Amino acid sequence: MTTRDYFVAVLNAHISDEMDTVSQEFIAKMDARNEKRKSADSKAKQATQARRDAVLSFLSGNDGAFVRDDIAAATGLTVGQVTAACKSLLTDGAITKTEIKVEKSRKMAYSAA
Repeated sequence: MTTRDYFVAVLNAHISDEMDTVSQEFIAKMDARNEKRKSADSKAKQATQARRDAVLSFLSGNDGAFVRDDIAAATGLTVGQVTAACKSLLTDGAITKTEIKVEKSRKMAYSAA
């Protein structure tokens, strides 16, 4: 049984007016806390946004297409972080992806849209 379930059960049982008042206050506090949590960005979301901004600013500030390794070296991020940021930016349409030939292999390169 969750805390909310408990206070709703107390309200439904109508034990006393005082219990009803206290239950309503607790439910209101829980609702306020949940609304505040919805509007606040989590630490992970803030970190992800910072990585996206770093990759986008690098690509916007430089002409040409860059492979993930070059972006990672320039921004100080790991290749995995760059990959995740590029995937998200591609979905938003902020950057474009092209295939280029590097030495004897083909790699994906990213540039600002």
